[in-house]
Amino acid sequence: MMPRKNTIIAYIAIVFVCAEVLLMLLSWSLAATQTEGVHSLLSSEGLRWFFGQYTDVLLRPEFIWLILASMAGGMMWRSDILGRGGINYRRAFALRVSLAIFVILLLLCMLLVLVPHAVLLSSTGQLWPSPFSRALVPLSSLLVIITSAFYGLVSRNFVSLVNVCESLIWGIEKAAPLIFLYVLGLHFYESLCYVFF
Repeated sequence: MMPRKNTIIAYIAIVFVCAEVLLMLLSWSLAATQTEGVHSLLSSEGLRWFFGQYTDVLLRPEFIWLILASMAGGMMWRSDILGRGGINYRRAFALRVSLAIFVILLLLCMLLVLVPHAVLLSSTGQLWPSPFSRALVPLSSLLVIITSAFYGLVSRNFVSLVNVCESLIWGIEKAAPLIFLYVLGLHFYESLCYVFF
């Protein structure tokens, strides 16, 4: 028997699939009645869009952000940097080391942004929008991953680099239902936009 969370995920997925099928039928019937501004998903043009743009629809920064955030979450959870196992001398020392590493990495990031003519500022010297603002989620994920990895290694929650890699993969495994729903939900949204806008 599936756990309750997986059952909810499955029901949401079924709702997205049924909504996509209903949208196809609705778009076809509205286009058949020559409703203004409606594109049919079941026409030759609509089918070309549906299959030809499937990958392009998913090529969004948010998709990569979701994967990176899940890797960072897996690393935080498996390293136990949040202190679920209590604090002893080794964990307190590991916390100080990881905090020092976090501060050093944060200072390096600030040097790339706050000094005059910084590398990650826009061509006009603005912080938003800039390469830094576009890389904010990846940079944050990288900071969390590196800090948590050092904490896990120093506290001996990770005994090798293999454990570090397993934690990154574990985060993606735990986020797999969200990635699945993201793919279905985003494609339904884009189909809706194609039909009516």
